[in-house]
Amino acid sequence: MEIVNKTTHNDPVIIVGGGITGCTLALYLAQKGFCVKVFDKRSRVENSQQIRKRTVGMSISERGITTLKDLGIYEKYKATLVPKYGRAVHVKDEGVFYQYYGKNKEAIYTINREKFHAFLMECCLEQGRVEFCFNSRFDGINVSGKKAIFNSGTDKRAIQAYSYLFGCDGTFSAVRALLGKRGLLSSTLNRLDFRFKEIYIPPKNGKYVLDPNFVHIWNISELLFVTLPDGQQGFNGTLFYTGNSEFAQIKEEDALFDYVDKNCHFLDFIDEEQFMKEFKANPESDIYEVECEDWNYKDEIMVLGDAAHAMPPFYAMGMNTCMETVRSFSDLLNKNKADVGKTILEFTAHRKANTEAMKQMARINYDKLKKCHHHDFDKKWNEARAMMQNSKGAYETEYFQVAFTNKPFEEIKANKIQEATDWISNAETPIVAE
Repeated sequence: MEIVNKTTHNDPVIIVGGGITGCTLALYLAQKGFCVKVFDKRSRVENSQQIRKRTVGMSISERGITTLKDLGIYEKYKATLVPKYGRAVHVKDEGVFYQYYGKNKEAIYTINREKFHAFLMECCLEQGRVEFCFNSRFDGINVSGKKAIFNSGTDKRAIQAYSYLFGCDGTFSAVRALLGKRGLLSSTLNRLDFRFKEIYIPPKNGKYVLDPNFVHIWNISELLFVTLPDGQQGFNGTLFYTGNSEFAQIKEEDALFDYVDKNCHFLDFIDEEQFMKEFKANPESDIYEVECEDWNYKDEIMVLGDAAHAMPPFYAMGMNTCMETVRSFSDLLNKNKADVGKTILEFTAHRKANTEAMKQMARINYDKLKKCHHHDFDKKWNEARAMMQNSKGAYETEYFQVAFTNKPFEEIKANKIQEATDWISNAETPIVAE
C-alpha cells in the first residue's frame, strides 16, 4: 500500500482505547505510514477479564465487512464467520415465525468479540508502526503542550507527547469526559430506561440446542430475550427489560425464576439450575447513549466510535457503525491528502448526521422487536420481503439497506417512506410495507 503520510510531526499519533474502534483506526493510520501508539487501561486482550465478562458474540454486517475488505484483511478472517439469515421468533403455543433479513440468502454474521479483537490487534502489530501500551489509564492532558498523561498503576505516571490524539475509549470515554470538564467539548451521557442480563445457553451433547443460522427471539410479557449463536455450539442470550417494569422490581431469586418460567418458554433447553447460575453470575447492566455536539477539539484531538456516538443495541449495528465511522475518517483523510488536522476539523460535519440517524433507527427498532411475534407484524415483514424480491431493486426494506448495503444512514432514514410509497403505487396488487 502506498504510504501517504506527509506529516512533519516527530511525535506519534496517540489513540486512547485499544478496542475494536481503536485497533481499526490504528491499522488505517499505520497503513498510511503514521507511527501510532495505542494506550489501553486493560491488560492484553487474551488475558483481559474485562472482556471475558462481556458478551463474546457480536454481529458483523456489510458495513463492518466492507471495512475489513478496505483494510485488506477480510480474506484472513472470513472463515470464522457464522451466518445468520434472519430471526426465529418463538411464539407461545404457535411454533416459530421465520423472518428472513434479505432478499435471498443474505446474512449477517456472528463473530467472537475476544477473537476478533485479538485478530485486529495482530494485524496492527504486523504493520510494524503500531505500539500497544497496556495497563495505561488516561489520566490527564496538557492541550497547549500536546502531552497526554497516563497512569500504569501504583501512581506510576507517564507523559507522552503527541501529534494528534484520538479518544476511542468507548461509551464512558475518559478523553471525552476530561475535555468536557474543561469546557473544550460538549457532550452528555444518557442512561436509557433499559436493563439487560446476559444468559449463556450451553450446548447439549456437544451440539447447538437451536438452529445456529438464526437470531432467536422470545417476546413474552415485559421481557425480550434474544440469543446469538457463538460459533462454538452455544448461544449468547440477552434478557432485556425496562427499568420501571414489574420484572425489574423483583428481588427474590425464587420469584425471579418463577416469573421467567411463567412468562417465557425457552427453559426447555436451559434448566433452572443453569439459568439461575447465569442470572446470578452476571450483573444487571444499564444501556447508555452518547450525545456529542462536536467530536473534536481544534485540529488536534478527536473522539471516535462509541466515545462519540454510542447507541442502544437494538439494531445490532453499534460495532458496524463504529467501524464504518473509522473507514469514513480514512476516506476523508485520503481526500485531504493525509492532512490529519484538516480531517479532524471537517469530520464531525462529514459523519455526525449519519450516526444520529442510526441512533434514531436503533431506538425505534426496540419497539419493532417487541412486536415481531404478532401475526400482523410477521405478515407485513414477509410481504415487504416479497416486495424486494419482485421489485428488481426498486424497493429495499430499511433493514436490508442498513445491514446489507453501505448507503448513508441519513439517506435510508429519509428515503424509506418515499421508496415504499413509490413501489406500492406501481404494484399490481397492494402490499403493505414493513
